[in-house]
Amino acid sequence: MIKNLSGEAGTGHARAGMPLDRALLLAVAVALALAIVLVFLLFGVSDALLATMRGGPFQHKVASALLIAAGGFFLVRNAARPDGGRLPVLALLPGVVLLALGGVTDASGLPVLGRSGVSVPICLIAIVAVSLPALALIIAAVRKGASTRPTAAGIAAGLLSGALGAAAYALACKNDGGLFVAVWDSVGILIVAALGGAIGRRALAW
Repeated sequence: MIKNLSGEAGTGHARAGMPLDRALLLAVAVALALAIVLVFLLFGVSDALLATMRGGPFQHKVASALLIAAGGFFLVRNAARPDGGRLPVLALLPGVVLLALGGVTDASGLPVLGRSGVSVPICLIAIVAVSLPALALIIAAVRKGASTRPTAAGIAAGLLSGALGAAAYALACKNDGGLFVAVWDSVGILIVAALGGAIGRRALAW
C-alpha cells in the first residue's frame, strides 16, 4: 500500500488532482506574495524602501531567509511522500550558515536586542503573523501527498512558512544588525515550525 501511495503522491492521481510538486510550488509563490502584502498592510511602504533594498544588510536578510526557505521546500516535499525516507535536514545548511555568518561577522555595533525595547517582540510577532497564511497554504498543499509523518511534515511546513515570512518582513524591519537578524529571525522561524508541527499532527494525519 505504501508503495502504491508513493507512486500516486505527486502525480495526477493525487487527492485533488493537482500533482504534489506543482501544488507546493504554487502554494509557496502565493504564500510569499501574501506575506509581502501583509507586511505592507501592517507596516506601510517606507519612502526609503528602494535605498534599503540596495543595502547589504537587507540583501543578507533576504538571501538567508530564502535559502532557508529553499531547504524547507525540499524538507516539505520529502515529508509529504510516504517513501521520503529521512528528512534531508542538510538542505537547510546553506541558509543557516549564511545567517550565522552574518551574526559572527556583525560589525554594526547594534545590540542583539535591537534599536528599541520593543524590537524583539515586534520582530517575532510580525514574522509569525505574516507566516500564518503561508503555513495554511503549504499544509493544504502537503495534504495532496500522503505523509506518514504528519508532525515532521508540519514542522517542515512551518520552517518553510517562517522563512518566507522572515524574507517578507525584511521589507519593513529596521534592525539591520547581523546578530539581531541571526538570533531573532531564527527564533521567529522556529516558532512557526513549532506551530506547524502542532497543526500538522492533526491536519496531516490519515
